[in-house]
Amino acid sequence: MTVTRRLSALALALGGLAACTPLTDDTITSIRFAPTIMPQGVARSNADLAADFLDLTFALESGEKLDRLLRYEAPIRIHVASPALAAYVSDIEALLARLRREAGVDIALTDTPAKAQIRIQAVPTAQLARVYPAAACFIVPGETDWTDFLRSRPDSLLRWSRQKTLEGAAIFLPTDTTPQDVRDCLHEEITQALGPANDLYRLPDTIWNDDNLHGIATPFDMLMLRLLYQPELKSGMTRAATAAALPALLARENPRGRDVPRSARHPESRAWASAIEAALSRDAPREDRATAARIAAQIAAEMRPVDHRLAVSLLTLGRLTLRQDPDEAARYFAEAYEISRRRLGQTDLRTAHAGVHVAAVALAAGKFGSTVALSERHAPAARSGQNAILLAGLMSLRAEALLGLGRTSAAREARLDSLRWARYGFGDDDGKLAREQAAITEILRIDEG
Repeated sequence: MTVTRRLSALALALGGLAACTPLTDDTITSIRFAPTIMPQGVARSNADLAADFLDLTFALESGEKLDRLLRYEAPIRIHVASPALAAYVSDIEALLARLRREAGVDIALTDTPAKAQIRIQAVPTAQLARVYPAAACFIVPGETDWTDFLRSRPDSLLRWSRQKTLEGAAIFLPTDTTPQDVRDCLHEEITQALGPANDLYRLPDTIWNDDNLHGIATPFDMLMLRLLYQPELKSGMTRAATAAALPALLARENPRGRDVPRSARHPESRAWASAIEAALSRDAPREDRATAARIAAQIAAEMRPVDHRLAVSLLTLGRLTLRQDPDEAARYFAEAYEISRRRLGQTDLRTAHAGVHVAAVALAAGKFGSTVALSERHAPAARSGQNAILLAGLMSLRAEALLGLGRTSAAREARLDSLRWARYGFGDDDGKLAREQAAITEILRIDEG
């Protein structure tokens, strides 16, 4: 049986397991991630981190350069402008608590719109896509609401470079999507609205990366924000003046990186970014996407040193070729997994993301013990990274593998865990389980078109 057909059989088996497990609404809704406690600092060269800081704060992902440092020079208050976002206020509060504790930023929610520097507004996905088709959510400095933004949109392209200091911004995000996507958008846009406006594919451990693998602010992100809001830095400083201040700031704020030598790192690659974005575009024909993924993989393989971008390319290529050549796709998944383990370590979220692909292939081959081991190995990273969909997928695979081993009781428990996290990630409000059965497809991105 091919991998694809085995994955179809897997979905049916999961449905059968659910049928023999009595479920109540409380069974699958009473779950949340525990408060996040991240390690302080980053254990890599402070000289490298200084370069990262400058790239994040003096450029935009469009390629536009900024000639001055931008940040808020007063306490920051956030107003949630849309009732549709009420369910996410606790998530926002948790993020703001981390920003106060880990980054030292004076930031909090306010119920008074006039007192807010940052306003968050829900906008239907279709409307967002008409403005920025490739963006799930975005920030507009100097704006307050969607209607005013649409009126002034022709003047919005240079909004960041026109700022002398940050005084206000609007964040627009959809709610007609999964709760996982909304929470990810909140983390990325709130933290980026504070000043680090660039996205860098070359950075593996940040939410400010357009591959969207990280869904919550990482220790790297908090360190960058802590640096930005140190009293030695001010809005309007030039890149040269900021660079001169960074060594002392990093020595004080990131002692873990004081004696770490610089690492060889491949710079941003516009060619790779264009190829991977074409490969991930749902609007393009599958063959064109697969061709773009092969180009991305080739470019990434030629980088020196090779880094996580090759793993991203291979996982994308594997997902796009799975139906036509499952054996080849399995090889891509395995290679991506080894790259992630070697470059980033066993406990990294990127390694877990590659690991779920390998686990699915192992299950399809009837290697139940390997599937269980992989799910156990990588569930902690999915949990600490607060990726409910990834965690649901790992638990789904674990449940099916345990059933294959004859461990029915343990399989039932794993299945319940999977359902809980799937509902938390997918937002299956009617209590039905169809979305959970799509968790593996969602993780593997096995497109039907």
